[in-house]
Amino acid sequence: MNRDRAWRAGTRVRLRPSQRADIVDLALTGRTALVDRIEVGNDGRIHVVVVLDDDPARVLGPMSQIGHRFFFTPEELERLDEPGDTGPRTLIAGLGDGFNPADVFGSTVVQRLRTAELPGRVDVDDFGIRTGDLVHAARGYDAALVACTRRLGHQPATVRLVDCEELPHVHHVVAYEPGTGAVPETAIGEAVRLIEELTAELAESATPSER
Repeated sequence: MNRDRAWRAGTRVRLRPSQRADIVDLALTGRTALVDRIEVGNDGRIHVVVVLDDDPARVLGPMSQIGHRFFFTPEELERLDEPGDTGPRTLIAGLGDGFNPADVFGSTVVQRLRTAELPGRVDVDDFGIRTGDLVHAARGYDAALVACTRRLGHQPATVRLVDCEELPHVHHVVAYEPGTGAVPETAIGEAVRLIEELTAELAESATPSER
């Protein structure tokens, strides 16, 4: 079905409601969003499920939470992605208690990466202490990278790339071994460098059909 294929998950769109005239439609007109999935009704009509770009709780979209997903017909959407821009989607996530000076590594790294020019289709989010939300959100991506503080017995105030089997759907963890005092700038810089390299490798490894 060509119309189904045109609105694959991960496509960025602008909302142009035209078939309804309620207050929700008026509020959403012109907003940008990401296609979460495609649904086909019993009558054969296609419904495109989207999550708003500027919704701070957009990670709940894949969990089908009321108020964080919206249904549109293909005719009500303006595609923003280039036709060939269908490469893998990557999530870069920060974990940690932002109110705890010893646990701000993840949020600090994510804040730095928000202004970086990353290759491919990359979303950057700070999940704080919401590990469960991160796991659910990661299901909607081809790859997920996490920056967080972890006590692994390594040299204090250093950064390592480690495996993390306890976080399903997470592919890489950039872990900071806490030391005494604030997180040093050298550790933040090293984490940013590692994540930039990983996202570049993921973009380069995409097959021709994904690019």
